[in-house]
Amino acid sequence: MPIAIAVRTQFSDSHFRDVLIRALRSWDIDSIHIASGFFNDFTAELADWAPDFQIDEEMGGKEVFLYGGYHEKADSMCALRDALVKCGINTSANRLRAPRTGEQALRWHAKVSVFVSGERPVLAIVGSSNLTSPTMYGNSEHKFVASPERVNVEADSFYWLRTHADADQAVHDAFHYWGGGRLAPHIAFYDEKFDDEVERLMRPLLKTVLSYPWQRL
Repeated sequence: MPIAIAVRTQFSDSHFRDVLIRALRSWDIDSIHIASGFFNDFTAELADWAPDFQIDEEMGGKEVFLYGGYHEKADSMCALRDALVKCGINTSANRLRAPRTGEQALRWHAKVSVFVSGERPVLAIVGSSNLTSPTMYGNSEHKFVASPERVNVEADSFYWLRTHADADQAVHDAFHYWGGGRLAPHIAFYDEKFDDEVERLMRPLLKTVLSYPWQRL
């Protein structure tokens, strides 16, 4: 049950973004469920600022499910969905439906990403990263320049199965891309004997996210 807590301490690295891109390119990760407070289409800017991590045809056939978005932000989430669809990624956008009589009105604020292999959750990211340009911006080996002015300092917790090769590799690659030990978050419980425990966390997490009254856009 590997666990790591990552804080963006330098503007050149984004572990959330790097794990997301690596996972989308992984052979044995099929779908990603992303529940976020805010969304926007970062894809064109990502290609300009971090070409190593751009969304491209290598990710074709993957499934991405977007959940959340405040009512007034639905257009932004749909723009991101459409941009990902153009790249060959099967993407849906879903927002909380309007409350019925007597129901409590909800505004989605949680930031949760669950990566699925088959029907099995193999990696989860929980924290402060929204799927927006400030989170996805950053430098790359091909074009090492200062990040734009819109930068967020994010903090995320990562949980994954040590025995799932693609999940473990995606996190390893992302954590070590920017200089290895100097920037890589500390990993605890890095042993496959803990996998059953982290899977017990991820399964109900995904089930809970899916249980909300989502309306497909």
